[in-house]
Amino acid sequence: MLRMLLCTFLIALSVVFGNATAQQRPTGFEVVHAVDQEITIQLKWKHQFQFAGYYAALEQGYFADEGLNVVLRERDTSENIIQQVLDGRSDYAITDSVALLEAGQNPDIVLVAAIFQYSANAIVSLREKQIRRPRDLAGRRIGFYESSADGLDVLALLADQRIRDVELVPGSWQERLSMLRNHEIDATVVYLSNEPIVLREDGLDIHVMIPRHFGIDLYGDILFTSRTEAELFPERAAAVRRAVIRGWEYALAHPQELVELIYSQYNTQNKSRSALFAEAQVIASLVSATSTPVGELDPGRIEFLSQQLQRLNLLQHVHAGQSAVIFNEQFGRSVQLTEAEKTFLAELGSIRVGVEALGWPPFEMLDEFGQLSGLAAEYLDIIAETLGLQFELVPMQSWDDMLQATMERRIDLLPVIAATPERSHYLNFTAPYVRSPMVIVTREDVDFIPDMQVLRGQRVGVVGGYASDELLSEYYPYLQLVRYPNTEAGLHALASGLVDVFVDNLAVASFLIRRDGLANLKISGQTPYSFDSGVAVRNDWPLLHSAIGKVLASIPAEQHQEIYARWVQLEFSQRLSLRAMWLPLSLIAIVVISLLAYLARLRLLNNRLRRAHEQLSAAQDELAIKNLELQKLSVTDKLTGVFNRYFLDLKLAEAFEHASRYQRNMSIVLIDLDYFKRINDELGHQVGDRVLQEFADLVERHIRRSDIFGRWGGEEFLLICPETDDQQALAIADKIRFAVVNHRFSQSYGVTISAGVKDNQNVDSIDQLITAADRALYQAKASGRNQACIGAAKD
Repeated sequence: MLRMLLCTFLIALSVVFGNATAQQRPTGFEVVHAVDQEITIQLKWKHQFQFAGYYAALEQGYFADEGLNVVLRERDTSENIIQQVLDGRSDYAITDSVALLEAGQNPDIVLVAAIFQYSANAIVSLREKQIRRPRDLAGRRIGFYESSADGLDVLALLADQRIRDVELVPGSWQERLSMLRNHEIDATVVYLSNEPIVLREDGLDIHVMIPRHFGIDLYGDILFTSRTEAELFPERAAAVRRAVIRGWEYALAHPQELVELIYSQYNTQNKSRSALFAEAQVIASLVSATSTPVGELDPGRIEFLSQQLQRLNLLQHVHAGQSAVIFNEQFGRSVQLTEAEKTFLAELGSIRVGVEALGWPPFEMLDEFGQLSGLAAEYLDIIAETLGLQFELVPMQSWDDMLQATMERRIDLLPVIAATPERSHYLNFTAPYVRSPMVIVTREDVDFIPDMQVLRGQRVGVVGGYASDELLSEYYPYLQLVRYPNTEAGLHALASGLVDVFVDNLAVASFLIRRDGLANLKISGQTPYSFDSGVAVRNDWPLLHSAIGKVLASIPAEQHQEIYARWVQLEFSQRLSLRAMWLPLSLIAIVVISLLAYLARLRLLNNRLRRAHEQLSAAQDELAIKNLELQKLSVTDKLTGVFNRYFLDLKLAEAFEHASRYQRNMSIVLIDLDYFKRINDELGHQVGDRVLQEFADLVERHIRRSDIFGRWGGEEFLLICPETDDQQALAIADKIRFAVVNHRFSQSYGVTISAGVKDNQNVDSIDQLITAADRALYQAKASGRNQACIGAAKD
């Protein structure tokens, strides 16, 4: 059965990725921002938080900064996404690890960025089905995607676990959920950020099984393009990648803002705010930006995954040049500047470059003639030659002085510097062109230092103002830091016993220890950080920053390696005394023999740990989902499902402040159900609760996407209407009122509402705004109810 399943899957892939091309069909919903170069990005599905980074790149102008005109196209399920790119009908597209299948056999696919480090595919079942492990799926009916290519990791899990007798039942996600509820299938494939949320909102008790918890750890959403695009327009591909990564970094940092953006401008699926917010939390865990740089594609991981798919007979052949399918600077060398960049550079005079007078070897040093040398100098030469720039050196006595001069705009550029949050207030940083670990230097008599906790209570030397100073001060406040003006001074202080350890850059520390003959010093440990250094430009010169970034991105990897090797070297003795080495070699032999003796036991322990890890991972996933539910509950009224008083207070404060700051209109509508107490008294509280629920659903269907609606308390509700004056808000209130009168509520009970309306004109505070609306509501009730009144500003 499994062999037939795999054959069916491979045949489906041959159809999906075949040479036959379909005519492009309009999707009916496109988002266009016009700048210079027009490109199309084909989305993997309909608009939702899954693509929040792309919306952020549009709305924040990151694509525009790169001179790109971007069209985001929703998916047409009748189209083949990969073939669209290969045929040139889309410039870029988003898919998941199925791209690895194609890229392993077709070098015309180029992977640009892995946005989701983990796949969102999972298997959901009702808990009553008792499906806890993959082998529990044997003999079961599983709902599956309409396209086999969309569930690669699930098929890989079935193949890896040798589960042969399963029946896959294809269908749309609505059909699959319906079949699961009606017990027509035992489990279904789902997308973690969509279906589990819907099922839990429906009150179903479900179990979620994630393939990566059982050894199938594929990438999720991957941005890719064609080799033609990557080779002919490498700078454009690099620009798309930069803009998309910036967009995702912004989206992850501002999830609530993106939820509102998607809800109001991209909500073709009519998702609720709470559903989008829950989706945002899941997506953040899949991007995993706290542990992996956004967009990172690891060649080693891709090779491993390709081999794993090949082992499972899901991939017939791995292309020999697998690493070549990842986009990098090898696809082109040209630096294409925008007209704005060219104009700005042409008008620049000499650019003031800050350097320390004592230098920071081997990265930057002043020679006897006052000229800059070192690794950074070579990169400055490349930048100057490529862009036709003129650099003027500005030596400073200390690093702190140089940062101060940069903040005061007396220095324009720093050639080698690590990005930190504090420095980002006045500098823009290029991507790092040199990476070196941040290490712990000690005297010879100190043993290996395994972690930072060992340094508690010791005197730790750092260079004041360096990234090591900022990071250790922020994340290890218990350390006793001793600051020195430069690395050379700090190392000599360590050698003299004035401090216990010194933390700095590996390359710099090694260079100075050799140069100054500090024979009593050694590297004894490594911090969790590294000096990832690039060029920094004053942040009011963004065009210079972007131009330099393009130059650095165009430098081939081989040239980077050659420059690094010229300046960062480890020296070894020419001769090795075997007599001096016999004792260490003997000790190594003893250790190896001991390890071999315990190998069998270690394997047994490893198997036990793996099983425990699987159980822990599953528990952690359940906990994460529960946390999402708690986060949703924190902003949602439990009875009606609309926003609660806490969230309304926050959004009302935001809307009022925005309207006041920018002199814009905003209004509120305070709504109360007339004679609601009678419903509870005559028909019971259960009927009253259903009336409140039906009323909340009814209002959400009759308000605008930009409006914010929630339960203020009891039978009282609040509607926040941005960009709306009191007359417009009154029209909205009357629209709701008429809808309520014409609606048949539970038990056929007639319901009416009264409403008080007030805009922000002639009010000084939120309290005055609410008081005025409340008075208007009272006026509506006093005038006979079933009406809406506009409130006055003040007595």
